[in-house]
Amino acid sequence: MATDILTTLEFDRIQAAVAHQCQFAVAAEHALELGPSSDSSTVRYLLRVTDEAYRLLEEQPGFGVGGCRDIRAQVERAEIGGVLQPDELLDVAATIAASRSVRRSFRRVEESDQRFPELDEFVGFIVELPGIEESIRRCISDKGEVLDSASDALRTIRQQLRTAHSRLLERINRYLQHAAIQDPLVTQRDGRYVVPVRADRRGQLRGVVHDTSASGQTLYVEPMDVVELNNRWRELQVAERHEIERILTALSVQVGSAASELNRTLEALAAIDLALAKARYASSTRSTRPTISDEQSPEGRRVILRRARHPLLEPATVVPIDLELGTSFRVLVVTGPNTGGKTVALKTLGLLSVMAQSGLFVPADDGCELPVFDGIFADIGDEQSIEQSLSTFSSHMVRVIAMLRSVTSDSLVLLDEMGAGTDPDEGAALARSIIVELLEVGCLAVTTTHYSELKAFAYSTPGAENGSVEFDIKTLSPTYRLIVGIPGQSNALAIARRLGMPDRVIDRARALVDPDVERADELLAEIRERRTQAEMARREAEQHRLAAEALRRDAEHDRAEAEIERESARRDALAAVESELAEARQAIRRIRETPTRVAAEQVRPTTEAARRDLEQATQTVKKTARSRPPRVTKTAPIAVGDQVELVALGGDGEVIGFSPDGDEVDVQMGPFKVRQPLSSIRKIGGRAKPERRATPAMPPPRREVNVELHLRGQRAAGVDKLVDEYLHDAYLSRLPFVRIVHGKGTGALREVVQDVVRRHPLVEKYETPPHYEGGEGVTVVYLRES
Repeated sequence: MATDILTTLEFDRIQAAVAHQCQFAVAAEHALELGPSSDSSTVRYLLRVTDEAYRLLEEQPGFGVGGCRDIRAQVERAEIGGVLQPDELLDVAATIAASRSVRRSFRRVEESDQRFPELDEFVGFIVELPGIEESIRRCISDKGEVLDSASDALRTIRQQLRTAHSRLLERINRYLQHAAIQDPLVTQRDGRYVVPVRADRRGQLRGVVHDTSASGQTLYVEPMDVVELNNRWRELQVAERHEIERILTALSVQVGSAASELNRTLEALAAIDLALAKARYASSTRSTRPTISDEQSPEGRRVILRRARHPLLEPATVVPIDLELGTSFRVLVVTGPNTGGKTVALKTLGLLSVMAQSGLFVPADDGCELPVFDGIFADIGDEQSIEQSLSTFSSHMVRVIAMLRSVTSDSLVLLDEMGAGTDPDEGAALARSIIVELLEVGCLAVTTTHYSELKAFAYSTPGAENGSVEFDIKTLSPTYRLIVGIPGQSNALAIARRLGMPDRVIDRARALVDPDVERADELLAEIRERRTQAEMARREAEQHRLAAEALRRDAEHDRAEAEIERESARRDALAAVESELAEARQAIRRIRETPTRVAAEQVRPTTEAARRDLEQATQTVKKTARSRPPRVTKTAPIAVGDQVELVALGGDGEVIGFSPDGDEVDVQMGPFKVRQPLSSIRKIGGRAKPERRATPAMPPPRREVNVELHLRGQRAAGVDKLVDEYLHDAYLSRLPFVRIVHGKGTGALREVVQDVVRRHPLVEKYETPPHYEGGEGVTVVYLRES
């Protein structure tokens, strides 16, 4: 796509805005080089990358590549043998650390579910180089100084250097009290320590003169016995510099040897940061991911924009536009007054198409669809070509001619003020001919014009359609809304009248207007009015629909709350029955633990009958707890003696009474009496209560079985046989459950007992009771139904 087209559409400002969102200088460079691709698979890939970055920032808003430096120049210089300075090496270390942080942070987010496969591929190119980073951090401080720990030789040299410097200062300070000294201070000349000596007393202090003052009254002398100390100090300084150069060279060699890995890492970081920058820009402009239309589909290439906005206009002033192109028509002819928004509509379509093909989201609502154009051709603006001595019309024609030579059926053409700048009749004829040419090529196109002839032409030509930008005649200002299907009006006479043009002038001009044109304008006004009424009716219907939807949601909420209350009542009733069952079990256990055999034999028939009733009630409660209660319906009048269904409990019973206020009813369910709200009781009618099935006869137990087996003090060996026999006897005695008391101790006895219980065929389940019923010293065993 030609660069001048991108400039015309102001895509360079979009590039700069995306670059501003980058955290990495290399990514910012790539952002300024963004451009559209004409390959649909590439465009879909770029949009997937942006979409993953958008979702990643929604989950991890702080994710980024902060801390990375553009070290491409340093890496290149190190690769060819150059020596990097400490601050440059620190940039390398910081980039390696930042890249490692990016890699590990992404891996923590990505884990193993592959939600970001495209970004994961970028991260896969990041190479961790801990060896280089560690070497640099060990040798160079955060201030850019080479540390003593960089090498043993450097540590030794610096120790000697400090010693030599200390001796040197100590020796030269002795001369400050000499009679020949001009001022009691020590200074340096050419890197050697000297003292100021009065010129008239030069002979009193032997040494090397290195400099004189401007007046010649002072000589800067290095005393003879200081010369050797100065020499030693300077030698050590040179040795230190050579060792530092050797260390920096070694570090630079390490960086150069990893040049390919570092360059690959930099490109991966730039790709990640550019994707994140695209996502940040999409968020700041409230953009959405467009769908790329499939050119192989029956619909072919088409444009569908929903509330599309020009991204470079202020959000408070921009007016969204809706546009469909390529569905029922391929060429849209937009008419209307100047400054009405025709050019903005052209640029919005062109710019959003370029953004989508560059992998950027577009500022529009969800549901937008754009094709991948092989070229976008735009002739927007009325500037003259001074260099070529071309008029406005000629300049337009040069661009249109070049466009017609290159346009294909997969192109988008945007023509502003087509045919302007010449004779109106010839210009209109030329514009119609160009539209026919575009229709024959089969491309998508949007044109703007002031020619009335083109309105009728677009109306009568298959594949073309009229459009207009709305103008408020009352306020004499445009609304900037794009309306497809209705041609625009110039409104010149109405505007002139509102501005104060005398009526006689307006009337004379109206008489000169072609009556057919005036009738067409009146018809257009009527169409526009009806369209406005239809839009108002649609909005009113939408409001009614939203209100109905709100009422439906409220009803659903009330129904859900009623279900919750009903379920709560059901659970409360079940809890009450469970409590009564527990009390019944305790009563049976106390009866079975009667100390004398005679008493036990006397109460056995009663306890056996109670036990059977208890078990039947227990099974009913279990079945009820597992089932889902039916919906409560309106109940028939209920009286004492009626057979009723307890909706919350899922069982049947007989009404035996009512509460004093009459809101609750007492129901006999087998051996138990429960009280339920009247609203949760449903009368069964004449249905009889189901008869209880007879319990088959079973052989009597071999001996009297207690509900508890005490094993404390027993050895683990042989206990398994004792527990097995006890469980058989308890089963034959139809005990619903037993308690095996084994004590806590070391836990060995409990382990043997529970191992037997776990594998025993007569055991339904077992559990450890609460601490106040024995805790881990007891195992409660529930036997299967006999």
